Amino acid sequence: MVELLDNKKIRQVFRKVQKHLLIEQSIRRFSVNKEDIRKKALTQTDLSFCENVLELGCAFGSFTESLKDRLHPAAKINGLDIVPECKPFFLTACKNAGYTGTFSSAGINQIKKYPAHSFDLVICSFALYFFAHMIPEIARILKKEGKFITITHYQSNMRELIGLTRKILEQNKLLDPEEPLPIEVIVRQFSAENGQELLSEYFGQVIPIDFKNRLIIQPPEINFFIEYFHFKSPFFLIGTNTDSKLIVDELILELQKIAAEKKVITMCKDDRIFICSQPLITKEQA
Repeated sequence: MVELLDNKKIRQVFRKVQKHLLIEQSIRRFSVNKEDIRKKALTQTDLSFCENVLELGCAFGSFTESLKDRLHPAAKINGLDIVPECKPFFLTACKNAGYTGTFSSAGINQIKKYPAHSFDLVICSFALYFFAHMIPEIARILKKEGKFITITHYQSNMRELIGLTRKILEQNKLLDPEEPLPIEVIVRQFSAENGQELLSEYFGQVIPIDFKNRLIIQPPEINFFIEYFHFKSPFFLIGTNTDSKLIVDELILELQKIAAEKKVITMCKDDRIFICSQPLITKEQA
């Protein structure tokens, strides 16, 4: 049975903020689609009226930094995460965007303490699958004219790396063929495939926008995948009764085989943006 990560384990992964930054920069470097997905998301709707803004799972503030020149001049951005080490990075992102910022590491349950209709804008990139159960609360804290913009993965995201990991684990009798990896379970909680349905229950309008992309890595640069795997290894391996060293050694061999056969390594990196408006009040919230 796959064990899902609790907040403590998630915090252990993402507290390596500098490593997280380098991983994000590498993904951009190897991407075929050179457009910034966060900037694309923010250009889809007018945000010039937004003064009170909340970024959920803000990490080091990439989404917040993309808000530069898009909000009301007096806007204040509130960052919410579970990793306290992100605070100085997020506040720098606010400064770079030209807005006042605050940061809390209280975790997602903090939003239950916000009054209804508190925010003009809530944003969240590549994190909502950790707390999809909070979608009703996100709708509750938005003003009537407020917007919720979120970005998530397709379930096929990094399917090649996931497939190689599964192959190695199954060959070593460490994973049942029918059993999903933790990373697969996590993404399925809020993905491009089910996001529309999950959001439409709480928003009158949900606009999906696809962001098709893939990574192309030349054979000498396969270390990127090893670094990526090391960084996110709990999302791949928790509950499989193994450690990353065994997998990494065999993963390198598998990647070298692919590089020798195809002369290049490609990975799916398809994502989807959701632009949500007209928050709905449920019977429980009324």
